[in-house]
Amino acid sequence: ALNRLLVTASADPTIILPNESSQLTGIPVGNFTYSWTPANGLSNPQVSNPQATIEETTTYTLTVSDGFCTGSDTVLIKVYDSICGAPFVFVPNAFSPNKDGQNDKIYVRGPFIESFVFRVYDRWGELVWETTSLAEGWDGTYRGKLLDPDVYDYYLQATCVGGLQNIIKGNITLIR
Repeated sequence: ALNRLLVTASADPTIILPNESSQLTGIPVGNFTYSWTPANGLSNPQVSNPQATIEETTTYTLTVSDGFCTGSDTVLIKVYDSICGAPFVFVPNAFSPNKDGQNDKIYVRGPFIESFVFRVYDRWGELVWETTSLAEGWDGTYRGKLLDPDVYDYYLQATCVGGLQNIIKGNITLIR
């Protein structure tokens, strides 16, 4: 018999590029009927583990039945246009370099970044920090001096896997 509370739908990965695939998995596995909706992009909507190849963000609903009991669950697969932009390339918008061990440095983050230049400017447009290393974070200093709490502009030019490029501009609030 089916315990409808144990029906679970999952996907790996849950974030993909347009027309890439994600592996859906429905549990429990056994002598049950499976129905995934919508059926678009699915290799087979009637099996427990279809492939989903989609162009846009989709929420799939899995319904599992043993003929008497039915259970369902949903899974969301997000589709993004580029791996060289948000949420794959990320710069926090604030940090507090007060040596408490939390948010003391600002880092560029991104699993698909191959190379980049990250520059931070003060409100007068003076370059106060620059790096090309993901391991190097800005500590809120300039020429060895602590900078005042303020809003600083940044310019990030990134090259990601596959040669994709992006320029991201934004600002960071330095909090003391």
